[in-house]
Order: sequence, then C-alpha cells, then structure tokens
Amino acid sequence: MRADNSSHLIEAAQQRRLQCIARVRTALDDVERDGGPVTIAGVAARAKVSRTFLYDDAQAPLLERLRAIANAQPSSGRPALPENQRVSTKSHETIVRTLRGANQKLRQDNDRLANELAVALGQLRDLRRGLLAAYLSRHGSMINGNAIS
Repeated sequence: MRADNSSHLIEAAQQRRLQCIARVRTALDDVERDGGPVTIAGVAARAKVSRTFLYDDAQAPLLERLRAIANAQPSSGRPALPENQRVSTKSHETIVRTLRGANQKLRQDNDRLANELAVALGQLRDLRRGLLAAYLSRHGSMINGNAIS
C-alpha cells in the first residue's frame, strides 16, 4: 500500500499559490510606481502567472486592485506617469498661477501695442493729410489737369 502524500501535495500547491500572489502584488506595485499600461495580460505576464489565475474568485482583491490602478490612469489612453514624476497639487497650483500671470502680462502687452499702433496709424493719416494740403496749397488745386475740390 502507498503512503498518503496528499498533505505534501496540498502544501506544495498552497506554496505555489502564495508565491504567485506575491509576484502579482510585486507586479502591481511596480506598475503603480513606474507607470505604464495596466492590463490583465500585462500584469499576468509580468508576474509570470496565467490570466485565469487573476480571474479566479480567490484572487478577487488582486483583480480589484489592478482595475483600480487601471482606472486611475488618464482617459487619454496614455499610461499614467510614475508616482515620483507626477506633479503635486501644490506644484500644479503654482504652475497655473504663474501661467495666468504670464497670460495677463501678454494681454496687457497686446493691448498696449494695439493702442500704440492705433496712435501711429492716426499720426500717419494726419501726416498724409497735412502733406496733401501743403502740396495743394503750393501747386494749386489742379492735379493731372483735374480740379480737386
């Protein structure tokens, strides 16, 4: 009669399962920290487990975490930046404030230049009228044989 090795087989299977869970957690940590596309196939390949393993009801918390990481990515289709490259809220607010200030300065410069252009065009118009009046006063009211009124 053979010895009952089932307890050893059950223990070995449990160890493999725990190792797979640890590899998936490591893969999820890496993806969350480093950024990059988050897909079930990608995480499964990175963790060297099957996609079926991830879909197993016993791994529901891992699958929920994977989906949460994927949902946290921008909707632009580009992968999220790694955590250490993301802009903090305070930095973002500082950048927005700086850009708004620069935008306001550009608007003021644009308004000033538009006013300067209007003044210059008005002066040019006045100069042309003055030159024409001076020319007419010196040369009479006849240009090319036509009377100017």
